[in-house]
Amino acid sequence: MKPLQKILRDPAFWALMAFNIILIVEYRDDPNYYTTIVWIFWIQSVIIGIFNFFDMLTLHNVTESFTLSNKVSSTGESKGCLSFFFLVHYGGFHLGYLIFLSISFKFSAIDFSVLKFAFLSLLACTLIQFVQNKTVYRNVPRSITKMFFIPYLRIVPMHLTILLPEFLDWQPGLTFLILKTVFDLIGHLATTPYYWKDKAPEPEGGFI
Repeated sequence: MKPLQKILRDPAFWALMAFNIILIVEYRDDPNYYTTIVWIFWIQSVIIGIFNFFDMLTLHNVTESFTLSNKVSSTGESKGCLSFFFLVHYGGFHLGYLIFLSISFKFSAIDFSVLKFAFLSLLACTLIQFVQNKTVYRNVPRSITKMFFIPYLRIVPMHLTILLPEFLDWQPGLTFLILKTVFDLIGHLATTPYYWKDKAPEPEGGFI
């Protein structure tokens, strides 16, 4: 099946796009939503990290082998070490951003009804993708090293659009949201085995 056909048959892709379009519309209607959107992005990054940790820890078919103390480690040892290192490093990274954002983007400016809706939507979408990885794509060989780095590649450009305005005194607004949408979708394509040529089967009856 061609990539475009796969995208057309992937409800998770379109749900993610719709979610980001809603954020763009809300921002254009009320620029004050920007603070809420920044916190939504932080929450999304945290959710991605948590599920990636459990995905790495429970990976069934690892493509690499690792050495510990000059000895080839077992799959379980390598998964455990790399997974928990990711959890600590990624978690510390976001703890730092939590402190920074709480100073620059006040909690009092957050629309918590929108934040709650966004949190539940993101949690549901990420949970669905996680379940598919553990069931439909359980036996698909995956690189735990790539799994470690992909969340960083997905969020670093976005975090730069948050940080740079603080130092350059410019408003990113719509640019931030468009970049967020693009990298969200690229991240989805990169982390979903459904799109990997000759590696992942298509579930019967559709993607979900």
